[in-house]
Amino acid sequence: MHYCEEKLERIKSMHTSNFIFWIMAKFLFGLGVGILLPVYFFAYGWIIVGWMLIVFAIILAIPALVAVYKEKGKVPPKLK
Repeated sequence: MHYCEEKLERIKSMHTSNFIFWIMAKFLFGLGVGILLPVYFFAYGWIIVGWMLIVFAIILAIPALVAVYKEKGKVPPKLK
């Protein structure tokens, strides 16, 4: 249970805007994967949209990840 408690405390300590970016990134990543899976089996029209959503989700997650790792001191000095 220690691992789950640590994760919950890290989420609770996140700034609201970073938390929103984090949740939105996870949602868009899941949406992108959800679009890609059936498309690979049927048609190639939505593949670009799925990959664009995944890339956008990763870009949105960067500020939240930097903020979390900055608190732990694991970010290089140039990003602080």
